[in-house]
Amino acid sequence: MGYKSYTPLSPALSASTPCVALPPTSISASRREREVQGFTLIELVLVLAIIGSLAAIALPRWAPADTTVAAQADRLARDLRHAQAMAMSQARTLTLDIQGASAYRVIDSGSLTVTDPANQQPFLVAMDNNVTVSGTDTGFDSLGRPVAGGTLLPAARVFTVSGSSTTATVTVSAVTGFISVTP
Repeated sequence: MGYKSYTPLSPALSASTPCVALPPTSISASRREREVQGFTLIELVLVLAIIGSLAAIALPRWAPADTTVAAQADRLARDLRHAQAMAMSQARTLTLDIQGASAYRVIDSGSLTVTDPANQQPFLVAMDNNVTVSGTDTGFDSLGRPVAGGTLLPAARVFTVSGSSTTATVTVSAVTGFISVTP
């Protein structure tokens, strides 16, 4: 491999000074290889679209079901609060009625299941995956206070939510109607 000789164009160098062009070194060759490596925008967009499609299919199947005792206890607490808010907004007494060990519903003074205004469905909830609920029916008056038989509760009401090996309690405080969950 021979070297080519060039005459410099710079006036600072004399015309008689030859310049030699060297063959590419391994450093410049590896730099060119690095510049060539990479992904095009189209490749990246296609990969992201494929990942997004797979995630949209897989995530709903992978998401754990809302069936743990703690989740069911939280749901019972939310439903108690919702029944309390409905009683205040509708200015009537509503009662959370325990239907055996696996379900509860919200009823009015005529023992009819009320329609939940949030989803326009009967306010009836079934417990999932052999989780059970126990407790005493509890009503809420038009002021949101917990009542039984038309009189204010003298003591807190406790609902127990049980599963295979865990238990949680949902407590409705007397007079205030404050609802809390203890895992």
